[in-house]
Amino acid sequence: MRISKTRAAGLLSTLAIAAIALSACSSSGSSAAPGATTAPGATISGGVTTAPADTQAADAGSGSGLGDASGAFASIKSYKFSMTLAGGSFGSMLSALGGAGATGAGGITISGTVTSNPAASDIDMAGMRIIEIDGSDYMDLGTGGFIKTPQTGSSLADGFAPSKMFQSSLGTASDYKKVGSEDKNGVKTDHYQASASAFAGMSSALGVTNATWTADVWIAQTGGYPVSMDIVASTSDNSIAYEVKFDITNINDPSLKVTAPTNVTGG
Repeated sequence: MRISKTRAAGLLSTLAIAAIALSACSSSGSSAAPGATTAPGATISGGVTTAPADTQAADAGSGSGLGDASGAFASIKSYKFSMTLAGGSFGSMLSALGGAGATGAGGITISGTVTSNPAASDIDMAGMRIIEIDGSDYMDLGTGGFIKTPQTGSSLADGFAPSKMFQSSLGTASDYKKVGSEDKNGVKTDHYQASASAFAGMSSALGVTNATWTADVWIAQTGGYPVSMDIVASTSDNSIAYEVKFDITNINDPSLKVTAPTNVTGG
């Protein structure tokens, strides 16, 4: 089956727009009031959070905040990642992809390699492979051949790389509290959990009501960048209303490289 350049460019545009919309929607969570002592896993309904009094007391008084974990991504020269997105507005992305790669409650999986020099990425998204390098996008929709299109504006990787998903899905960074230290993906990290108030504004923007939010983030002790994130909003019947999970590995591995494909087909 031959895929035209027009269709390939259209899919890229659809996904890029979806990424921008999700980022804008999620960033509304940054307006949530910081410093609340509601414990992780509290219930949000109509922007109001509640939790047992004993968990509120236990949460108070511990160190809070993630610092500039988002900005620390810039210090990483290369990494591999795996990601799961489900619920919320991610369903519209799955529809744009024709339903390919669905997992669980309408979720999608994304994995790939990202490098900073050169700035490039090789991403497998719901069965579709996209390589971005030297100002061009190369898309394979499962045919074994790539369609080449020039990048216009923000690239797809800008919207769906872990660095962007972390920044746009985090909620209020000051509402995270350190709960321990442990090895994660071969890296010494500090483990943080969020109070439910971190997602009060985000919950409303995403249309997620009467959901229980849990959020865990693992930050590298050296470098301060996120190594893993697990954010889930589940309803009373345990269905997933919203989910963003990612892990990064092979951090600063000099053997990681992204190259332009040679099997580029015509439009």
